[in-house]
Amino acid sequence: RILRPLAALALAAFALPFAAPALARDIALVIGNDRYQSVTQLQKAVNDANAVGDSLEKLGFIVRRVENADQRTLSRALVAFNADLGPGDRALFYFAGHGFEIGGVNYLLPTDVPAATSNQVDLIRDASFAVPRIVDAIQSTRASVAIR
Repeated sequence: RILRPLAALALAAFALPFAAPALARDIALVIGNDRYQSVTQLQKAVNDANAVGDSLEKLGFIVRRVENADQRTLSRALVAFNADLGPGDRALFYFAGHGFEIGGVNYLLPTDVPAATSNQVDLIRDASFAVPRIVDAIQSTRASVAIR
């Protein structure tokens, strides 16, 4: 099977070569998707995302939460998150939901990803979000630390 539950929170941090300003913020985008339309629904991804968001808030993070996001909602959430980040901020991205890998690239699935057979991988890839693209966009904001 191509699809499987995915909770992406890597313990990797990328420091950029400049000092963080005194007003740097800790900002997180936390996404949980359970209610998929064309692939197996999940039962605990939203709960997992909420638990992570709650913990991050206790640590002082500003947490942006998104639940059961279709492609448009997920895209807008990522754009808004990146627009909110400034130089020196510390950014954390967390996704709980379905994901898959093609050719060494991981993809995150929105809730409206179409059903596809094994010879229709492009349908899913085109409707999903490549993790390297998400990471590159966050890093382009010049956040001092990005955790994904």
